[in-house]
Amino acid sequence: MIPLYNTADIRRLDSFAINKLKVPGIMLMENASIGIYQAISEKYPGIKSAGIICGKGNNGGDGFAVARHFSNLGIEVKVLYIGAANDMSNDCRINFEILKSLSSGRNNLKVRSFKIIKDIDWLKKSDLIIDAMLGSGFTGDLKEPYYSIVNRVNKFSSIKCAIDILTGLDSDTGFGNCIFNSDLTITLGELKKGLFIEKGYQNCGEVILKEIGIGNDFFDNVSADTYLIEPEDVFQALPKRGKSVNKYSAGKVLSIAGSYQYPGAGALTSHSALVAGAGASVLSIPESAKKLVHRSLIEVVVESYGTSKTFYFDSDVLEQIKERIKWADVLVVGPGLGRSSETSSAVRKFLLNKGSKYTVLDADALNALDEKFLDKIDLSDCVFTPHIGEFAKLINTDIKKIRTDILKYGRNFAVRYKTVLVLKGAPTIIFNKFGEAFINTTGNSGMAKFGTGDVLTGILAGLLAQAKNTETASIAAVYLHSLSADLLLAKKPLSNYLPTDIIKNFPNAVKFVERSVI
Repeated sequence: MIPLYNTADIRRLDSFAINKLKVPGIMLMENASIGIYQAISEKYPGIKSAGIICGKGNNGGDGFAVARHFSNLGIEVKVLYIGAANDMSNDCRINFEILKSLSSGRNNLKVRSFKIIKDIDWLKKSDLIIDAMLGSGFTGDLKEPYYSIVNRVNKFSSIKCAIDILTGLDSDTGFGNCIFNSDLTITLGELKKGLFIEKGYQNCGEVILKEIGIGNDFFDNVSADTYLIEPEDVFQALPKRGKSVNKYSAGKVLSIAGSYQYPGAGALTSHSALVAGAGASVLSIPESAKKLVHRSLIEVVVESYGTSKTFYFDSDVLEQIKERIKWADVLVVGPGLGRSSETSSAVRKFLLNKGSKYTVLDADALNALDEKFLDKIDLSDCVFTPHIGEFAKLINTDIKKIRTDILKYGRNFAVRYKTVLVLKGAPTIIFNKFGEAFINTTGNSGMAKFGTGDVLTGILAGLLAQAKNTETASIAAVYLHSLSADLLLAKKPLSNYLPTDIIKNFPNAVKFVERSVI
């Protein structure tokens, strides 16, 4: 796992370096600027001109120092600074004064003060624009003149880079009302949470970490609660098969999924469980839908309930399938069930009587639930897999409000119900009962299709049936499901692969992880 840190941790790092280690702030700034300059030069070696927008804090100071390094190389550099020199932080002003002095004797270095919004157009033809306006301490809404500057610069065709954090982005929550859109973000000291969630994830481009010259000793004593998932974590979570395993000891999955209207959801879920390694997968589906899925499911046992006039899951079905529920190691409830009041009532009754069975709750099962009902039952053996719309309904909170601090809302839910929450999105985030968050690092926008979530649910159930651990199975399932989609891009266009392709390619994703670790 790669730990991610919050703004308070980063501030303590700066204080530790300056007050405990006695490293001058200007030295930290110089170390940072060298790393930034090197990262940009290696990534974009053909750059001939750079425009740098500097604020009055230490982020601006980094920008002034970076401008000096590029100017030393002979690149045409234009620097636009916001605010008066007297308002700059001490270290920022030192680098500003150095740059001003150098500019008087260099034709390739020009430094100007920002006065009106049209001043930004002075940088428009630069090959590269560097954002050094606001740093990781920023919170709240971006205000003028920064709001207009960012909006204008985002429309430029230049390559864009950001120093440490994107201007306008809250480095803890990944939220903001107006955010710099970067191709490359060089973050300093340690990785920040906000770069990998919500608008940070959407706007930061590639993220490169650069040290500031004091090592990582400080963070040895800092507890993280948010992590990026690595291949090694997935490899360790993969179930290991013994020589004496049989089809039943390899894990038994029962999917209560699909309906006459949505038969495909049940088919995708139950088939994916087998591909993920479960030894036995049974699909329980209405009699009216059985013929619709039976021919496509060769390896899955399809069992119907009700009569030819039964179209959805209801409470009468529970008695009919109770022995199969006892048989299963893992239960899947929700994909394609439908949202009738009878189905919702049956889902609630099922949860009240399922006993201590591992259960994956998805899609229409989530629609049947609310916090008042969830408070009544033990959910420690459950995994919830909502997208943000389903999650908002589940906790009766507006989607926009959740997005302002998605980590907080996800943690609160998982801790409150002592359960695992897989909050699907870009990126998908897994929360455990201790409040830890694990951010997925694989996946692409081609996954935005009907059926992709059903495949994830089946993969998760298949891994859970073997691993018997809701947290590790969820982490592995989310990562491998998305990695399978990433590997498809080697042979299929982004928009033209299907959820069934993700299933077929899943073994290749597992092999990819094994080869990258072993």
